[in-house]
Amino acid sequence: MHSTFQPTIWALLTQAPGDNDQCLALLEAVDRPTEIKRLDWSVTDAEEERAITKELLSDSPEARQWRAMLGLCPPWPRLVICCGRRSDRVAFWIKEQSGGYTRIVSIGRPRKAVAAYDLVIALPQFSVPDRANVVKLPLPMMRQRSSAGDAHAHRASVPVPKPWFTILLGGEVKQFATSRRVLIEAARLAQMAAHHHDGSVVISTSRRTSPALLAAVEGVLERPYVYRWSGGTAENPYERLLRESAALFVTADSASMILDCCASGTPTYVIEYPERFELRARLRRGMFRRVRGVIARFRHWGFQQTGDQLEQAQEWLHARHVLRYPRDLRQFHASIYDMGLARPVSAYDPAILPRPRRPANDLVKASGIQAVAARCRALLRPPAIAAE
Repeated sequence: MHSTFQPTIWALLTQAPGDNDQCLALLEAVDRPTEIKRLDWSVTDAEEERAITKELLSDSPEARQWRAMLGLCPPWPRLVICCGRRSDRVAFWIKEQSGGYTRIVSIGRPRKAVAAYDLVIALPQFSVPDRANVVKLPLPMMRQRSSAGDAHAHRASVPVPKPWFTILLGGEVKQFATSRRVLIEAARLAQMAAHHHDGSVVISTSRRTSPALLAAVEGVLERPYVYRWSGGTAENPYERLLRESAALFVTADSASMILDCCASGTPTYVIEYPERFELRARLRRGMFRRVRGVIARFRHWGFQQTGDQLEQAQEWLHARHVLRYPRDLRQFHASIYDMGLARPVSAYDPAILPRPRRPANDLVKASGIQAVAARCRALLRPPAIAAE
């Protein structure tokens, strides 16, 4: 029992910047007392991830000391916000230690049964069934861009003539095959635009960009300016490139970079990779759609109980990682195209100098983050009030 009510929020941040941005955006919108817990160790694969997290949550003296260093100790928070596999596991451990007092808000794809969470925030690239505790958003959540950040970005040097036609490179993901042909076609379009408008091509890499990927683009460009990602040094021109480029060309693999581009107001074009032939992933996405269609038809015909039973079976399979709810970045691309925030690179005309679409921070409101923040504040109420 808790003699006093302290509606504290913990945000579990990991090694993934995109996941962390989602958590921080929501924290800013909720605007309540917050503590950041950093779970940002590096791993090489999923097996190592599971082993390290298991060790952290074990009952050994070393694990208890490690948790104390991370601040994973009482008093337990009323709310935990998490995004990703690692923080998800730690969040449920916290809830167990608190005797069920802590509530869990998960962003993205749930790892357990949806019913196990107090709130699931489903981003457009994740297929999650409709539930009372699920909020579906048309866009990932965004943070307001600060004027201090803009001033800092303005100092970063980009020593080539404007207008800039900037290529933002991500890296490998399971869904897409990184196609040299597609990248070369996009790079040639950017180079043609630079010729038409007496400008320059700029390349900005990310932490996941391989040397081979960068070389494929550099090889067809005429003296591009290349910024190689270095972990956020003071000379990082990323924000300046987003705001001051004439056009942005961003690879399809990174939802966070695409969203940054859309939010900047600069015309954005997605370099769409072909689907990687991964039979298991395609079967999972197809099976999910078929099962959802069958459930909808049963309910439409008046067989509500049968639809509910099928839905429970689907959730049982998901929770045991037999048939997980799929992740499909094409759904995210379709959402931003429908909203007029970006276009595929095939629609780009290098002879035309496009104009910015909208002020940068409009997307914060468009994502629906304020409605999510209101749901989170409701979860912070004391148990006696929340039960009324």
